[in-house]
Amino acid sequence: MVATELRDNMSFDLRISQGDLAIGSDADFDRVEDTDKLIQDVLKILLTPLGGNPFHTWYGSLISNTLVGNVFEEEFLIKIASSQINSALETMQNLQKAQTAVQKVTPNELLAAIRSVDVNRNPVDPTMFSVFVAVLTKGLSTVRTSFSVNNL
Repeated sequence: MVATELRDNMSFDLRISQGDLAIGSDADFDRVEDTDKLIQDVLKILLTPLGGNPFHTWYGSLISNTLVGNVFEEEFLIKIASSQINSALETMQNLQKAQTAVQKVTPNELLAAIRSVDVNRNPVDPTMFSVFVAVLTKGLSTVRTSFSVNNL
């Protein structure tokens, strides 16, 4: 019973796969924890348009607005997008601090530092940008993820 209570108080999220909730082998919603949860949290805040959640208008990032459809110089766009990514990840860190006050969170779910943010324009398709993010967990492991943004 104690193990069940502890597990129920631990942090988790429902796994998202290709934009949909994933179903586990037990035919229930699949959960995501530890570094997989951190990766999903990073992707979720970066791919959610800032203001896209009407209940939490401060959540998300402007990266898609910055990179999609703008004709500014590539170097300028990349600097702005990198800045917006860092800002969104700092917001995520603040959310995680608040979360740890009320819920048990594993060190591998917590963002300790942003290691690197790289934004690159595709040389073949200038409407597509690739984003690579590496973060350090409080468990001292480096977690990497990437995604693409385009105006199609």
